[in-house]
Amino acid sequence: MLATQKDMVQLDQNQTRMQKSQADLTTKMTELSSNLEALNSQLESSQQRMTTLSQKLDDLQADLQRRFNVLSGQVTGTSGQGPSTPGDMYKLAYNDYQAGKYDLALVGFRNLLSQYPRAELAAQVQYNIGECEFARKNFADAARDFDRVLATNPKSDFAAKALYKKGVALQQAGKREEAKETFRRLIREYPRHELARSARDILSE
Repeated sequence: MLATQKDMVQLDQNQTRMQKSQADLTTKMTELSSNLEALNSQLESSQQRMTTLSQKLDDLQADLQRRFNVLSGQVTGTSGQGPSTPGDMYKLAYNDYQAGKYDLALVGFRNLLSQYPRAELAAQVQYNIGECEFARKNFADAARDFDRVLATNPKSDFAAKALYKKGVALQQAGKREEAKETFRRLIREYPRHELARSARDILSE
């Protein structure tokens, strides 16, 4: 009888250990399943990043090819290679600007100004160069580019806008006194322009 009770106790202990082992195994299986899910998620994320990178590379290659075609057409004098007029070159660069491709837009705008410095679009092109630098957070460079609009095309429709954005760029660059003087100049030279009101509001803050 004592042997039987001892066997029962031993059996209960064995059963308890087996249950514990089974619980541990279940826990490990759950952890393994979670790890596999995490790995699958990371793999999917990596695949998405690779797809996005591949698309960006394709876009960049297409942009570079377009620019090569433009330059090739200008060198050979052919018109079928790509845009060769200031208007067409502007559209190409502006499309890059709108798409947030500021580096490519800058190349296009500067190339346009280099080849057609006296084009009717010159003031607008120079203004957009400032906008590209501003968008890239190169505020000091943006201020200088906006200032070039005033230096080269002081009577253009973009002069007042360039003066205002120069002030904003100087503010962002931490040059507050220069920014204030720029806004005061805007008010003096273009008192009836709608941006003069914005300049007054900034100075009153």
